Amino acid sequence: MNYENPHIPEGINTSEEHPLKNFFILLIGSVVLIVTLSVVLAVSGGWLASKIPFSAENEIAGMYNVDEDVDDVNAPELTAYLQSLTDQISQAQNLPDEMKITAHYIDSDTVNAFATIGGHVFLFRGLLEKLPNENTLVTLLSHEIAHVKYRHPIKSLGSGILVGIAISTVTGSTNSDLLGSAGLLSSLKFGRDMEQQSDEEAMITLQALYGHLNGGTELFKIFQNMREEMDIDEPVELFSTHPLDEDRIANFTQVAKDKGWLEAGNVTPLPDFFEAALASSEYSDYDID
Repeated sequence: MNYENPHIPEGINTSEEHPLKNFFILLIGSVVLIVTLSVVLAVSGGWLASKIPFSAENEIAGMYNVDEDVDDVNAPELTAYLQSLTDQISQAQNLPDEMKITAHYIDSDTVNAFATIGGHVFLFRGLLEKLPNENTLVTLLSHEIAHVKYRHPIKSLGSGILVGIAISTVTGSTNSDLLGSAGLLSSLKFGRDMEQQSDEEAMITLQALYGHLNGGTELFKIFQNMREEMDIDEPVELFSTHPLDEDRIANFTQVAKDKGWLEAGNVTPLPDFFEAALASSEYSDYDID
């Protein structure tokens, strides 16, 4: 038997490629995989949550004291007016009988309004003080009620919970308050498609209640003017969950043109007690949902 001891060529265990190349390939692949899984989980969670009956959604909302930070009892006339408009809008949007919407007033400078699970809509004084007429208020309420109609809050909550469970599983962390961490109230975020769907429902409601769309675009002009006054740039559309204000205004015009609806028309003034019920103050917060 013959034995050989061949000469091993130099560089046999080295590569001409930079050693970081494979690292970055693995890193990018991992990021793409994580993002893809997150999107799939978010979509799946939203779809599953949308199948939950509204009665069960009410029970989930009942686990939390939604009245804790509201000022309904301190402004009974204003709250009754907001609820009256809410009931009219709910009827115009053909909401199911079990989908009861409750309007809440919050005496805060925050310029915001939002809808959450269980059909609760919250309106802040900071935004109400800026509304020029009832038509604009109806646009705001219609938009938030439409979120409930299309189950956007429970979908957002379901997505957040499922993604939260996945993150906890991967990281090994424990979170006993998944509902809270997903953001039950104001931290619920709706995607751009949800916002556009709610805008379109608001237009339909305006047309049904007033016979024209006048006053609707004033809501988005309020946000535009605030950004200009505070020198805040509107986020790049690609990274924004909301359609751009100018696009939302243009969409009103386009929808009116397509459907043959009037953009002009007499607006309904806010009732005399409305302004008196809102305490004047300086705006300290800026948050649009």
